[in-house]
Amino acid sequence: MFEKTLTDLVTGIRTHKRDTALFISQNIAEIKNELQSPDFFTKSNALQKLTFLQMMGYTMSWATFAAVEVMSSPRFALKRVGYLAACQGLDQPDRSPVVLLTTNLLKKELRGATVGGSGENMYHAGLAINCLSNIATEDLGRELLPDLLHLLKHPSPYVRKKALLCLYKVFLKYPQGLRLSFDKIKLCLEDSHSSVVSCAVNVITELSDKNPKNYLPLAPAFFKLLTSSANNWMLIKVVKLLGSLVPEEPRLARKLLDPLSNIVKSTHAKSLLYEAVYAITLCLPYVKKANGSQPSNIPEVVQLCVETLRSFVSDPDQNLKYLGLVGFGSLLQSQPKVLHSHSECRVLILKCLSDEDITIRTRALGLLKFMTTQRNLVDLITQLLGHVKAASGEYRCDLAEEIIRMCSSNKYELVIDFSWYVDVLVILAGVRGVDSQGEAIAKQWMDVAWRVLPVRSYAVRRSLEVLVCRGPGADEDGEDGGGKESERHIIPEVLPAAAWIVGEYSHLIPEALENEGLDPRYDLSSKGPYHALIQSMTAPTDAAGVNPLSMTTQAVFVQNAMKVFAAACQRNQQTHDNHGLTLDKLECSDEELNSCAGTLMKNLVIYSESPGVEVKERAFTSYQLLLSIGLSDISNVTTTAASIASKCRASSSMLTYILTPEPMKPISAKAQRRKLAEGPPSPVSVQEWEQDVNWDAFSSFLFEETPWFDREGNVKGSAESICFTKQQSNATANESRGVTGIEGFMGGESIGSPAGGTEATSFGTATGSGAMDSAMGSTHFPSLSHQREGDPFYLSSSTAPTGRLLDTLGTAGDTEKAAKDAADAAANRFGSIQLDSGGESEEGYSGVKSKKKKKKKVKKAGPKHQNIVESDEDDDDNVPQPKRGSVSKEFQNLALVDLTTPLGEDEVMPRNEHYVVPERPVEPKSTPKKAKKKKAKTKTKKSQRTSVAVEGDLLGFDTLAFGSGGRSIDANDAEVMVESTAVVAAPSINNPINNAFDDLLGLEMPQPIESSNTLLQTAEALPEDKPSKSKAKKQKKEKHKKSSKKKSV
Repeated sequence: MFEKTLTDLVTGIRTHKRDTALFISQNIAEIKNELQSPDFFTKSNALQKLTFLQMMGYTMSWATFAAVEVMSSPRFALKRVGYLAACQGLDQPDRSPVVLLTTNLLKKELRGATVGGSGENMYHAGLAINCLSNIATEDLGRELLPDLLHLLKHPSPYVRKKALLCLYKVFLKYPQGLRLSFDKIKLCLEDSHSSVVSCAVNVITELSDKNPKNYLPLAPAFFKLLTSSANNWMLIKVVKLLGSLVPEEPRLARKLLDPLSNIVKSTHAKSLLYEAVYAITLCLPYVKKANGSQPSNIPEVVQLCVETLRSFVSDPDQNLKYLGLVGFGSLLQSQPKVLHSHSECRVLILKCLSDEDITIRTRALGLLKFMTTQRNLVDLITQLLGHVKAASGEYRCDLAEEIIRMCSSNKYELVIDFSWYVDVLVILAGVRGVDSQGEAIAKQWMDVAWRVLPVRSYAVRRSLEVLVCRGPGADEDGEDGGGKESERHIIPEVLPAAAWIVGEYSHLIPEALENEGLDPRYDLSSKGPYHALIQSMTAPTDAAGVNPLSMTTQAVFVQNAMKVFAAACQRNQQTHDNHGLTLDKLECSDEELNSCAGTLMKNLVIYSESPGVEVKERAFTSYQLLLSIGLSDISNVTTTAASIASKCRASSSMLTYILTPEPMKPISAKAQRRKLAEGPPSPVSVQEWEQDVNWDAFSSFLFEETPWFDREGNVKGSAESICFTKQQSNATANESRGVTGIEGFMGGESIGSPAGGTEATSFGTATGSGAMDSAMGSTHFPSLSHQREGDPFYLSSSTAPTGRLLDTLGTAGDTEKAAKDAADAAANRFGSIQLDSGGESEEGYSGVKSKKKKKKKVKKAGPKHQNIVESDEDDDDNVPQPKRGSVSKEFQNLALVDLTTPLGEDEVMPRNEHYVVPERPVEPKSTPKKAKKKKAKTKTKKSQRTSVAVEGDLLGFDTLAFGSGGRSIDANDAEVMVESTAVVAAPSINNPINNAFDDLLGLEMPQPIESSNTLLQTAEALPEDKPSKSKAKKQKKEKHKKSSKKKSV
């Protein structure tokens, strides 16, 4: 049989382009058959092909055992294939049991390298070390660490450097080994061969990234290498290691400046040049002396770094350009103003913002904050805004974030014109793709309007523009949509900030609209800016171009719409007090005020049914407030705009006092902390609290007769109409209710009518002064109780079931049933609350079907009745999944190792020793008398054993019945057996225990001996042979004596 080679497999894959998967599956089947061959050459050929397929993405974990077999081959070529297959197949060595089989094999290879010191064994050890570094586990590290440390003294540098590099992988899995072997690693820094020293430097450099403090004692040795070595690759590692040690030992920084500067000036290797410059930037923050002064060579060193990094940034190579930007970022941490005097560097960095590589653009973006001043802030932000419109993806968000950070840094120290900054925020709020920065934009917008007094009116204008001009129908053509979609876009998180600014500073709306150029119309029906704002913030759908709005935004909109309405009432009063004369600023006519009130009354009803609790509460409270000022008849045809405006003017002082008593003032964080340290304020009495309340604002309502109170303040009617704790049921159980839909709230006809024939009065058609007492619970709307059904925030109060209720349910004979039904009816008024315990209830039934647990099968195996539990659940749940982040956990464990403390007594190198069985002491030869005594003792012991055996033979298995197994029975044994059977035979014949085990064991028991005569006969017959034997012996002795006498004669 001719197997395919690796070359044949590669050629076949290239030729079978259409059915490559089928061809590979056929070859894998052939490989499985080849791995079962006992020939090492065949297995090696199969592993070569399987290793190639593994690099194409096919798994070979099922062939790791065959790889271990090939690893044990004596031929180096085959052994190399096996080691390579093991390295690639054991991708998860911690979870593979095959790794345990490699322990002794690897130990044999490592120990074999010391035999002869060179030759073939040395390369075999190299293969083992390479495999160990790929499949290292904690157990392998513990077992093979002594052998690796022993190889550090090998005469060949090839073995020494391989063993040294493998120690790092072992330490990752077995961190405790670092403490045990660190002293021997330090000795490798003084090795005679430079490659071994370079490997030692690499290992210590990688270890220092986890915990640099452990390697501070090695600083003198590394400094010596820095000044004496000419190997660039080793110098790179030395420079990186010394740079990581500077934060742990700041005094090392001043000592490193001169050697590193000499490397920068002398070397032509770009990699070493960059590492030296980067190490200098790490040293600069720690070069200050104890008196606060800096060394005299600092300006020269900084200039050297700037020139070197500028050459990197100007290089056409993208990699060097990126490294130059990274170096500038590290240099600017200690020298933040170095770019102010190097204009050519600023030009290069700004040019990098237009680079095709996003990593270079991101690095250049992070350097802009060090280049910004009050003079160039506007120019830089203008350029960045152009980049924002041209950018895409995450880079666009990074640009927006950097713009906000540059302008708001150090409490806006670089911003001179805050109106310009508000425009920048508005532009960012309208850019698509920066929604992640919406919250930051909203906070900045509110903070500027809150803290900067001169810019408040302009912030109100821009906020009004965002809210109103984004509404439907704002274009001149009157088409729905308001223009292009790109012009309508606004980040949803910015809308609450704009609404808060407009509502909190609504008294500045006339001042904000002084300048022309803004058409404050929400749609064609808008009567003015106040009405447009209220339309925008209370529109049920498509408010401000966003549909739907979040619950948080709706709550802010409802609250600030009332503030705008209060400002409109106050402005209308000012217009009326001016006796019709034209004001210098914006006016609010009676028609606009009437439209504002009508829009609020219509839209707040819809918001009062919102699923959001906060929105519902604010809308309902606002609606009741409008009803309290007499706006219930606003939908009446006979009601004029002048009458509504007069009511609003009368309540303007009250609305202003409740909603916007005075603008909020900014409080710094330091003042807030100071106030918090002072503790809570002292309690205020009711008299002191009443002194601060302006009761004149409520004068028109304190002595006004209402449906609830008369002019003297006494309660009218029943208490349950205004008290939540004393309400009574408004209808009987058999009374049907009508349903009032959204059409009823909007002024249309209600849906459905009561059973009695009475029409359900809607909100729009109700007439009379008290027709709209309440939108939630008024007695004028019998259909309202039906609307409350299913409302989770409403609990209908009712009295407990009384005798009257029992009387209506049945006769006296049905009292128990009626009482039970009445109790159920009373409980159902508030809904039944059932708690599911997760299983069966006390009555054995639960309303919610609990998930049935799968039964577990129990199998009985063996005579010991061992229970084997097998679950019906999928076994995939129990399979351990690969842990994510295991590498970082290994590094974390390695970082916890402390090399500064000496080794303890219990910290020793692990040793594997075989257990040696101690030798038995030699017994002295005994005398003939003692021998006779021993024989007598052995005879007694034998007799005791036979008696015990016969006594314990509950089944009746006596040796005479089954035979002696080919052994002749002595007379003594027979006598003992006869005596024992004479005692035991009688009770063992009819023993019920013997009969009980017959069927269980499936054995045919021997027939019991009817009497002991047969045993006695056999016992009597056996001693008869003994004299015959003794006579024969005597005859032999006599013959021997006669022959001896003849010889003597």
